[in-house]
Amino acid sequence: MNFHVKMDDKKIKVDIESTNLKDILIYCKPKERLVLMKKFGLNGEKWVPLQRIWKEYNLTRERIRQIETQALMRFRRLIVWNQTYMEVLQEAKKILDAQWGFLVEDSLVSKLVNKNMFKFTREELKLILISDFDVSYLKRNKFIYKSFYLEPLYEDLLTRMTLYVQDYFKKRWSSQDVYEFIGYLKENFSKDFKEIAYLKNDLFYINFFESIRDMSVFDWKIGLPEFEDVNPKTIKLKILYTMRRINKPIHYQELPAKIVEWFPQKWVKINTVHNELVKNNDIFVNLWLWIYGLKEWGYEGGQVKDILVRIFEKHGRAMNVKELCKEMLKEKMVSPNTVMLNLQKYKDLFVRVEKGVYDLKK
Repeated sequence: MNFHVKMDDKKIKVDIESTNLKDILIYCKPKERLVLMKKFGLNGEKWVPLQRIWKEYNLTRERIRQIETQALMRFRRLIVWNQTYMEVLQEAKKILDAQWGFLVEDSLVSKLVNKNMFKFTREELKLILISDFDVSYLKRNKFIYKSFYLEPLYEDLLTRMTLYVQDYFKKRWSSQDVYEFIGYLKENFSKDFKEIAYLKNDLFYINFFESIRDMSVFDWKIGLPEFEDVNPKTIKLKILYTMRRINKPIHYQELPAKIVEWFPQKWVKINTVHNELVKNNDIFVNLWLWIYGLKEWGYEGGQVKDILVRIFEKHGRAMNVKELCKEMLKEKMVSPNTVMLNLQKYKDLFVRVEKGVYDLKK
């Protein structure tokens, strides 16, 4: 380590390029070092929330917060003039400005990591960013997830906007197109805060929506988590969404891979998909050999003879086999031979009018 230690930690110079951040913390007081090590998981273990730390060490909640604040201030003084440290912050500010001033914590850290400019871990990058004054840190509260933002944005405004968004959808009680809603928000906020240029850009709102705890954005729609079209949690809803996107009948064994394309968080088992298709036959229709379509597409399902009855009733006249096969394929994928067999088998339902022409039996 290249430390030049003096009595005043304001004058300690740290070569951060040849030193791990956790080694720098030896110049913090023991309790300060403990809190930062646990809070940011710098010892290779999972980070520990402050609540668990103050309970574990029998300290008050307020005392732990004081120690954290003092530790961050001391840490900042130790590395504030270091070139690498400043480069991290400059890059973070560039990213935030390009994203119109706002990003949730994990998004900003991921963008820094993906640049491959620094050797720091994700946890070390968080510590560097949170200890800075130029990049503002919004701690998680009951409305907003942990985020970073740049002035002239400020926390009270972001909280006010969050409450406005939530109240809007509680009254509306249905989802809305994301960009349509962004236009609505711009009218209500950018004109009242003209000095904040970030509020005039769509990307700011896209990033901001990601931070709101009780909101969901999906498929370019926004709404409350209770709305199924923006928060399809069940496998039935995921199948329904996927089939609507494919917009054509599909074999049930092909569906899991298609579902994962839209919902990559978890793999879906073939048997699970098949069970849902069978169970929800009011939504999904087995057309032929386990190829399924949606009832909303006009498929009603049923056996071949039932569909033939519906075709005759719909047209109200005798029809030749070619016509019947064409209409049949709109509901169920069956061969002409299957159609002929059913016409001949169910003589109580169908009658041959002439060669190749049939009608319903009166």
